Amino acid sequence: MKYNTFFQTLAFDRVLPYEGQVECLVYEGGKPFLQIKAPEAVKVNFRYEEVDHYCTKDESGIWKTPYTATSAMNYVQLIVDGVELITPMLPISYGYSRPYNYVELEMEDAFYGIKEVPHGSVRREYFQSSVTGEWESCMVYTPPGYDETYKTYPVLYLQHGHGENEMGWTAAGKVNFIMDNLIAEGKAVPFVIVMNNGMVQKVDESGKRVVDFLLFDKYLTEDVIPFIEQKFRVGGKKVWRGMAGLSMGSLQTCLTGFAHPEMFDCLGVFSGFVTDIIQGTELDLPGREVSSNEHLKILDDGQKFNALFNVFFRSMGDKDPFWESFAHDDELLKEKGITQVRKVYDGTHDWNVWRESFKDFASLIFKNV
Repeated sequence: MKYNTFFQTLAFDRVLPYEGQVECLVYEGGKPFLQIKAPEAVKVNFRYEEVDHYCTKDESGIWKTPYTATSAMNYVQLIVDGVELITPMLPISYGYSRPYNYVELEMEDAFYGIKEVPHGSVRREYFQSSVTGEWESCMVYTPPGYDETYKTYPVLYLQHGHGENEMGWTAAGKVNFIMDNLIAEGKAVPFVIVMNNGMVQKVDESGKRVVDFLLFDKYLTEDVIPFIEQKFRVGGKKVWRGMAGLSMGSLQTCLTGFAHPEMFDCLGVFSGFVTDIIQGTELDLPGREVSSNEHLKILDDGQKFNALFNVFFRSMGDKDPFWESFAHDDELLKEKGITQVRKVYDGTHDWNVWRESFKDFASLIFKNV
């Protein structure tokens, strides 16, 4: 059985070519190609893995290039005569702070694929935020059987990375299918997943709308958790709550989890950062003061830290551009005597690594509830 590679946020069924257009991802001789019909275009290319792949045009006006990425999922940017475009002929997610196409290669029996198992539900919720003063929204996964029982479930607050939003973990991460499959195989305890937009927006003193991801701690603890735990049969105490995130979301996990150890039993740091900003590295952000890393004080008593969190999980792709930060945190945690589950996967800073990270993390947590 092949994974349905064409499921996307806006359409479950594959998008059929409209009049005058062609399939974007095609296979010839068993190899994938990307193509687009643009008879009047002068230059067409697809950008992925930070490289431009230029197309050649045939007599019918179809521009084509081999698709050389070998990992299952990659963001892809279509560029026609220098203009970045979104094509309806590829799945659409949200990345780089805007809607973005991606390519999902067909994989046999993928652990993130939709299979013949009981399926949970994905719901969108809306609530008023006291922190932002505006309406906000989050996505909530409930496991199979949630609506047929009256039991209380553990809950994981799961965050995306920089430039993404609350749709990322379901649209690109396929986290709901991963959970369905893990539960069906008896590899994970059923739990609810809450996915928020970590790119918290506010209006600054000049009246400009800006993103302040450091607002997330207050937003999560004062708005999201009370709302979720009043509406859903979840959490209510430390041993029934966890937090995890990828990249920026991993730092938010450490900032919030370390500051509120009384709230969370397990923490997952995917392709991520325990230390906020390391001076002189790629983590330095223009216009931002060097962090005091106050949240790291909890590490000073390694024995106490190990007792506070039942699972502390860290992962990284072996080709991740932020490996220097990962190695720095390795040394810090070793020095402090911190017990951790540490995983390294084949990949870079992308969803292929984050899907694997979630799968392994999910199989470890809430085993004692």
